[in-house]
Amino acid sequence: MESSSSQSPWPKRILISGLCLVFLGIILTFTYASDIPDYYDPRNVADYQAQIDDVNSFSLNEGCWIVFVEGSKENYDVDFNYIEDGTIGKDVLGDCNTDYFAQTTDVDFAQVAKLDIKEASDISVSINCEEDGACENKLYLVNGDQTVVQLLSEPSLLITCGVCFTGLVLIPIGWLIMVINKGQSTNAQFINDPNMIMNSEFEQGVVENHGDMLTTDDLYKLVRGELPEEQSRQVDVPSPFTDSDTRVSQVKPTKTGGSINRASGYTPENLPKDDSWKSWDES
Repeated sequence: MESSSSQSPWPKRILISGLCLVFLGIILTFTYASDIPDYYDPRNVADYQAQIDDVNSFSLNEGCWIVFVEGSKENYDVDFNYIEDGTIGKDVLGDCNTDYFAQTTDVDFAQVAKLDIKEASDISVSINCEEDGACENKLYLVNGDQTVVQLLSEPSLLITCGVCFTGLVLIPIGWLIMVINKGQSTNAQFINDPNMIMNSEFEQGVVENHGDMLTTDDLYKLVRGELPEEQSRQVDVPSPFTDSDTRVSQVKPTKTGGSINRASGYTPENLPKDDSWKSWDES
């Protein structure tokens, strides 16, 4: 019996490579982590800023715009209108959804409004304060859809996610191939044992004639160089197509033994009745 061929080292290499890539991705995440929070700070990504007592008119591109303010928004009363032919027109609708949200560690931002801009338009922002001196903070207008796209296209983020994703894919692939190879390695291949090859035609004949285990007499004859006699198989089952017994009966060999020179039973007192002994004695 011989084991199967040696296993390929590539499954283990794939598994180790996947673990290394995941570890490298974790390192890259901590390395470039400082750049990602900048996208969630309206002070860094805002396209426009509006302040009370200023003429605030802006040209906004298509998208869902979010207006943030530092601190509380309770005292802010803000109107957003389209500018048509140099005059203030209808209000800007605020029914839109975006995945962008503001999150910083040093300042809390409140969401004042959402602006659903269907196409590039000019708008005006009018800020009224319900309490004097309570609306000194600026308003930040952020295009949420555009900011999310910029965040997802950040090279550092793409590299980090690509390395981690590749590692997470290679780990189960390498492990699965190792399990398959381990299952296949348990299969054994049978070959002829050189120690069990028949040394002579005489021994092959003994095995062919005696499929069963050799008896003591057969082993004794085998040692002396005698081939054991082949015993004919006796049919023990009668034929189902006849009423007579079709089983072959084994003829028992007649027992002969002893010397052919036996002592004569004739004596001088008990002579044979015929005279044949005389002719034999004279010859």
